Amino acid sequence: MQNYFKFFVLFNILAATSIVWSQSKERDVPYTKALYTFIDHYYNNQISSMDMAEEFYITAVDSLPECFTEYSKLVHLSRCEFYLGMYVMGEYDFSSIEKIKSITDTTDNTKNLSQQIKNKKAQAASYFDKAISLAQEALKIREGSDAYIIYAMAISSNCTVKNSSYVINNGLKVGSYSKKALQLDSTNGTACYYQYAQDLYAPAFFSNYNRGYSKMLSFYNNDSLRKEKMDNYYFITGIAYSFYKTNNYPEALEWYKKSLEIYPNNQFALKMIKLLSKI
Repeated sequence: MQNYFKFFVLFNILAATSIVWSQSKERDVPYTKALYTFIDHYYNNQISSMDMAEEFYITAVDSLPECFTEYSKLVHLSRCEFYLGMYVMGEYDFSSIEKIKSITDTTDNTKNLSQQIKNKKAQAASYFDKAISLAQEALKIREGSDAYIIYAMAISSNCTVKNSSYVINNGLKVGSYSKKALQLDSTNGTACYYQYAQDLYAPAFFSNYNRGYSKMLSFYNNDSLRKEKMDNYYFITGIAYSFYKTNNYPEALEWYKKSLEIYPNNQFALKMIKLLSKI
């Protein structure tokens, strides 16, 4: 009975921390349930406004367990800033920016749309910059796999919204920091993804779709990796994109459909399925 009571007390202490131990008990910094909910709603396109995103963000920020060390708190807060930035970035399809730049029409509508996108890019960058700053503070306390990988993730997203000089000066750091994360924790699935994501999404001159496909497929099938729900989404859509870029549209379509098993309402996957269904 005494042992049962000890177990009951321990269980309730863990539950009170709101940490998702079941999916991340071995990682540097576990995801809290509130942050995981924010991430799920983001990828499943269930956040309909900035006000709603900020509510999820505030709840996630406030979900810090008392047992977290200062290092863990900083990593957690860095993640919160990153995903708020991702929501802002997703409010516009930044792939259309180059098309807008090439438009010679100088009507007020075109100017307004271009300015709105610039404003959103700057807003997203401010959150990514804060995520980077918090990750840097965490790494001053100690080197940790999760601090390095959220650092890499924020730089990677910043490369989408900042100018080319930022990309030149910082782009290679994504691979470098994800490599450091893997040196500290070889089972970090997110770090595996970011180590080779440039093979798929870098400009054509730097890409290597065959290697990117091979790596993503091996990571997806590797049960020894610690993978969060979003990691499997990264791997699946990475595989799909490699098929898309090599003109294997039937396979790309099937893999994008597979990603909907994770996030059924993901608009990116749904748009790609719609596009590929017409080819």
